[in-house]
Amino acid sequence: YTTLFRSMQRREAELTASCLAAVKAIPHINVLGSDKPEEHIGIVNFTVDGVHPHDVSEILASDGVDVRAGHHCAQPLLQYLGTTSTTRVSLAFYNTEDEIRAFLESLGGLRRKMGYE
Repeated sequence: YTTLFRSMQRREAELTASCLAAVKAIPHINVLGSDKPEEHIGIVNFTVDGVHPHDVSEILASDGVDVRAGHHCAQPLLQYLGTTSTTRVSLAFYNTEDEIRAFLESLGGLRRKMGYE
């Protein structure tokens, strides 16, 4: 089991690192937390300039991408970080590169769908 568990951890770390780098490269997307992928394992919290996290979630859902939006039971932390809610994408070893690509494509066009660009 140890080898399998390590393989699962490595896969999740790789997916998180690639997703985090791509999200950070999209204009108007603000990643909360560290710049180090190893401090995000499986979770990337973000905000989108001018778009409420619940709207982000609904627009992504309309493209077949499921994320979570809200305060994630972390209100004191979010208050410290200067926001009331975020959108969170969660990754695990079973996610595929195609799923991450679909998320990134939807996220990249989100502000345009809202009439910003």
